[in-house]
Amino acid sequence: MIFYGTKASNLKNGQLINVDCPHCETNTSMTYSVFGKYAHIYWIPFFPVSKITVAECNNCKKTFEFKELPEAIKTKFEREKEKYPVKTPVWMFSGFGVVAVLVGIGMFVSSQTKDKEQAYIKNPKAGDVYSFKVEKEYSTMRVDKVTKDSIYFTYNDYIVDKSTGIDKIDIEKNYTIEKDVTTQKALQELYKKETIYSIDRK
Repeated sequence: MIFYGTKASNLKNGQLINVDCPHCETNTSMTYSVFGKYAHIYWIPFFPVSKITVAECNNCKKTFEFKELPEAIKTKFEREKEKYPVKTPVWMFSGFGVVAVLVGIGMFVSSQTKDKEQAYIKNPKAGDVYSFKVEKEYSTMRVDKVTKDSIYFTYNDYIVDKSTGIDKIDIEKNYTIEKDVTTQKALQELYKKETIYSIDRK
């Protein structure tokens, strides 16, 4: 389950002096608060949604949303905002930073994995397991023996229709029947064409 939604955080508080409260009709001052509303996933802020302003009469304590205020008070608040802008804090975008870091880590790990696989394909060893795809079917083959010119291997007895199912069939008892032999050059060509898309050295 993904926990997502919106929350609000107080960004600024201030005072509007010499205003006429529409509720108690007293010339008084008002305390205002500006809240920043932001979207979050798993309580990590991702992006700001809006700003909400509320004001409270310091005489009668009646609270107003910005849209409920008379135009004279709205104008006074807008002038206050021009002099002292309410900025959206950077932390409200922190979710994008988290995503960028995770993407960066993923790219680094993927790069490291590819570097290892390229070393493995150039120097096969008994026990290496090659995951391969033919049309829409996925399976594995295990290297049994490596000689100067040839690589001997056994195919997995099973195939799956999704690459995510490879781990379930890559077990010792599934390599029994179909055996084959190929050259290192042919093996590298299959990897280059991405027919062999993953190499696991255990």
